[in-house]
Amino acid sequence: MSEIFLPYRQTPIAPVTEARSTFIVAGMQMLRAHDLFPRYMEALAPEWRERLLGLVAGMWIPIEVAIEHYRTADRLDIDTHTIDAIGAEVAGRTFKNALSPAFKRLNRNEVTPWDIFALSHKNNESSWRGGDRQIIREGPRQALYEWAGQPCASIPYFNKTFASFLRALINMTCTQAYQRILPDRSTDTHLCVRLHWV
Repeated sequence: MSEIFLPYRQTPIAPVTEARSTFIVAGMQMLRAHDLFPRYMEALAPEWRERLLGLVAGMWIPIEVAIEHYRTADRLDIDTHTIDAIGAEVAGRTFKNALSPAFKRLNRNEVTPWDIFALSHKNNESSWRGGDRQIIREGPRQALYEWAGQPCASIPYFNKTFASFLRALINMTCTQAYQRILPDRSTDTHLCVRLHWV
C-alpha cells in the first residue's frame, strides 16, 4: 500500500526564501540548555553574531540567517543522543505554542499521527516562505515525509534535528515512533524522512 496522503501544492516548487525566527531562537535556547552555547558562539562567524543573537521569536528572517545557524550547529559535531533531545524539546515547545490550538479545532478526543501530517501545509505556511511538503502513506502506521525546496536540507544537523522533531511530534499521539532519513531520496534542497509508529 502506497498512496499520497498530502500532495505537494506547487508546480514547480519555489525554494524557501524566509523562515520564522521561532525555530532558530528555540534551537539556540536548546543549545544553551545542553551547555553547548559557548561552543556555538566560538563556531559562529563574527559577522553573524549580532544578527543571530538579536533574534526574537516570531520574526520573518532571510533563509541565509537560518542556514548560518544550522551550519554553525553542524560544526559542533553534536552526538546523536543530544541532537535527538534538541529536536524533541523544540517539538514540545512547538506543540504547546503553535500546534495545540490547531489540535483543539480538530474536535477529537484522540489525535493520530495522520492528524499531525494533515497540518503540514499549514505549518509550512506559518514557518517558512517557499518550499512545499508531501506525505505518502506507506501503510497504516508508516509515512514518507518529503520536504522540497528547503536549502537547509544540505546541512546534516538540520536534517537530524528535524527528523527527531517529527518523531517527537508523532510520539505525542502513539506508543513509540521511529524516524529514518532516506539519503537516496534526499538532496541539498529535498529532505525525505520515513516515519513509523506503534
